[in-house]
Amino acid sequence: MFIYQGIMKTIQKLTGVCTAAILGAIAIASPSAASSFHNGWYYTIDASHDSIAGDGNGGTDVGGTIYEMYGMAIRENEETGEIWVGLNANLPTTGRAVPTMLNGYPVPDGNIGWGDMFFDFSGLGTFQEALNTNQMLGVRFSPNNDSGVDVGVYRNVSGMSVAGDNAGYRNLYSHNNFVVDNGTGLESWMGDLAWDDSYYGEHKTLQPTTNRMSNVIQSGEKIGDVTMRDQTELEAQGFDPAFFFEQGANIFGFSFQKPAQMVGNFFATIIEECINDGMTLLGNFPAPNPNPDPNPDPNPNPDPNPNPDPNPNPNPNPDDGCAVTLGQLKALAPDVVDGEWKIFYDTLSHQWYDPPAYSGYTFQTTGGSLFTQIRDFPCGISTDDKFSVYVGNKKVGKFGSGESLDFEALFGMGISEFKIVFPWEDLLEQDSPFALQLAFEDEISGFQMRPMTDEEFHKLVPEPNVTLALFAVGTLGLIIKKRNVKK
Repeated sequence: MFIYQGIMKTIQKLTGVCTAAILGAIAIASPSAASSFHNGWYYTIDASHDSIAGDGNGGTDVGGTIYEMYGMAIRENEETGEIWVGLNANLPTTGRAVPTMLNGYPVPDGNIGWGDMFFDFSGLGTFQEALNTNQMLGVRFSPNNDSGVDVGVYRNVSGMSVAGDNAGYRNLYSHNNFVVDNGTGLESWMGDLAWDDSYYGEHKTLQPTTNRMSNVIQSGEKIGDVTMRDQTELEAQGFDPAFFFEQGANIFGFSFQKPAQMVGNFFATIIEECINDGMTLLGNFPAPNPNPDPNPDPNPNPDPNPNPDPNPNPNPNPDDGCAVTLGQLKALAPDVVDGEWKIFYDTLSHQWYDPPAYSGYTFQTTGGSLFTQIRDFPCGISTDDKFSVYVGNKKVGKFGSGESLDFEALFGMGISEFKIVFPWEDLLEQDSPFALQLAFEDEISGFQMRPMTDEEFHKLVPEPNVTLALFAVGTLGLIIKKRNVKK
């Protein structure tokens, strides 16, 4: 596995978030769904150890191969009405030329390349359900893959698997087994999701006769064209290759006019023809403004106060407009519970992590990697929706959904431990999902967390009106959708 040592400091420093006489805090607004939001793009980071390729001598290499994907990013350019997609990988746009018999498996066209990209706005719950009901949208961008349609944008698509003609794997289950048995022992990832996430349904199980996973479009109604984009064009739109842990040999992308059906939360999935790697990005495209102002006032709300409050509260009722995101709903559950410790093994950076409900937690890294950021905080927890973060016994600040905290910018390096206190005294509803989106110093890391003791809590929050009743809420638990890294 290839590890980029030292994550880039990608959070911009904004004023107006500091608390007086403390360390100060760095935060940004972020309309995140699950991916990291940066420079106007949704990013997903994919693990660098889960591709597979023949070594040319009848054997197989695992990790860092020609088929390795390192991540992708998607943005909506609201001025032009275009959707832009950037891919960071080793595989060229046109794929890889191979013998027509590769390691004993036929590849009739002598090429193994990219699959098509599927956009799922259906809300049905699984990749296959969206295909079965013709509610998937798809994009063919590679000119010489084995797709059943021409290059373009399609709606009402059906899918098919071409892995059998590309020396590939039946589904994610088969692919992951080979990665674990022949690589580093780490399980594979699909960008924002683990390979065995519930979204992949039957494709994360063996079932040899029923679950070949679609990786190209079989048919559909064409509704648009695709324009290929090079790295320079992507960067001109704000795409940042340095945001990923690794930069592949080929960074390219494509754009297309946004169809009317692309509104709301979505899963964007791309899998190579051989199912040797793949990734899914979770994001959200807002609905267009139905009544745009044809003559907008260039300064509709001038501030009459020449000395405004340096830390205003722009939204006194965050629960009114704070929607629970896909990230919170698809958060990783702990691998193991050991006493009070909730333990996460070998997790991918920039994911959402879901502890059971409690009034406060201590987070500790394991294995040497450090926390570099809290990428996002949850919403829907309370009417206040603010979470107090402490490093040691010093309060860094209070943060809410859409804000990020950069430990590297504060301390010059990552940290091994922090504490967070939750506002349970004003809990909205018991099924509100809590999760944090964390970034690590390394691409793959582990950490553990445990509830704060009463003594620890009162050292941090000494106000007289804080009582043990806050901790009693933690025993209620939250009914949420979770997924496990390991089964």
